[in-house]
Parts: sequence; structure tokens; C-alpha cells
Amino acid sequence: MSARRIRHRLGWAPSRIATILPDYQLAFDKQSNDGGKANIQFSSGNNVEGVLYFVKEEDLVVLDEYEGVADQQYVRHEIEVQDRAGHLMPAVAYVALNTGKESRPTREYLNFLLEGEHLLSPEYVTKLEEIATL
Repeated sequence: MSARRIRHRLGWAPSRIATILPDYQLAFDKQSNDGGKANIQFSSGNNVEGVLYFVKEEDLVVLDEYEGVADQQYVRHEIEVQDRAGHLMPAVAYVALNTGKESRPTREYLNFLLEGEHLLSPEYVTKLEEIATL
């Protein structure tokens, strides 16, 4: 959710809005050498709050490199998210392929998610802040 990280990766700052992904939950089950990485999992009745960036296909190609799509670390997944008014809109999420048991993220990694806190509900920010880290 870090605008700073997106700007660094793309070389520009795309516009963004707050969104909700219904019937999913946030999980840290993407395996890595330095703590769990974020993923989404289907979970009826749960919601993941997030940030939708308005990018072009060529930007997604750049993000694919950072997300390890060619190395089969993540895959693009077409989803529908809701804006604050409840309108559905198509979006793309990166879903982890190399998953396993949930593990704690590093504090630095969790802070990337928390950088978008002004676009999240206070309850969701609290939920993120309560995640145990390495």
C-alpha cells in the first residue's frame, strides 16, 4: 500500500483510492528468507482493505518483475474490489504461489502496508498494527 514504494518502482505516482476486497483475508503465507510476505486468501465473510492504483498495462509489466511473476513467486489475479461508495470495479492483485504455513513479517515489511493507513479504516489499521513481527 506504500505510495513511496510504487513511485520508486514505476518512476511516477499513479492516482489511488481506498478499496475493499470482499470475501478474502490477508495472510502472510508467502515463504521467503526474511519473514512472511503478504497474500490474499478466499475467506467468506471477511474483507481485505487496500489501495487501488490506477496504472497501465506497461506498469503492470514493471511490477511483475518486482513481484517475481517470471520466477513463479506471484501470479496476477483478476478480482473485483469495492470503493468507499460500494461500487464494484475490476482490479488486479498479485497472489502468491509459493505458500506454506503463515509466518511473521518483518516490521519493515509491515510498515510498507501501514504507509497506506490514511486510506484504511481505523479498525483495519489497528488490526495491522497488532500483527506480530520478526
